[in-house]
Amino acid sequence: MKSPNEWNSGVTAGLTTKNCYGETTPITSTGTAYPGVYPEQMRVVDMVIRGMSNPAYLLDITMLSAFRKDARPSIYSGDLNPQQRVNPTYSADCSHWCLPGLPDTWNELFYTTLFY
Repeated sequence: MKSPNEWNSGVTAGLTTKNCYGETTPITSTGTAYPGVYPEQMRVVDMVIRGMSNPAYLLDITMLSAFRKDARPSIYSGDLNPQQRVNPTYSADCSHWCLPGLPDTWNELFYTTLFY
């Protein structure tokens, strides 16, 4: 998942803002199976899991998370000065205030994976 500083760096062209402020709908389709380039770290994880004698189960939420443009933390991330915090146009905290949000979705998937 992209960090708040990388949000909307060209991969998600056509969006109205450079952060999550005012964004209320998910990204629909990018025309690819994976948004952007499949990260090299994921290739390594896939290779390691396939090579295990007792493979672990990986619940990959990367694509789910990438399509939620309203789920990027910002003014509550702790990395902003007071002037940045008061300007939601450049720094809005959607993961806390656009609920039900992405962390809720992760929790639902994790719960389902554990118990069903």
